[in-house]
Amino acid sequence: MRFTIPDFTLLTELAPKATNLAGRVVIFHFPTHTILELLEAHNPLLRTISPRYEWERVNKYGEIEQFAFIVHRYVTDDLTKVFEQAETWYEGVLDSFDEHQDTMDNLLDIWEKRSDDLPN
Repeated sequence: MRFTIPDFTLLTELAPKATNLAGRVVIFHFPTHTILELLEAHNPLLRTISPRYEWERVNKYGEIEQFAFIVHRYVTDDLTKVFEQAETWYEGVLDSFDEHQDTMDNLLDIWEKRSDDLPN
């Protein structure tokens, strides 16, 4: 039997204020043991951090979001490839959140249009 795991995962806290990850987006890349953190690209601390990878995404509203990955730890000779894969993976996560929110909005719209007269 072979068990597989995805290449990327989000590292999050399980209990409120249990760790110092509160409010942070930290990503682990299993194949290279790379730990990335996502920041907004306009963060003034970014200019002092290397290596880093900056990228943009157009969200569902047509707005341009600017992000940057910084690296906490890595074991790879091709960090650029990990950055690019992480960008693609995280954009998929964001797209999924957008779709989920749209689904919830549609469900609430349908619910609000229903009659309050329920059968007994």
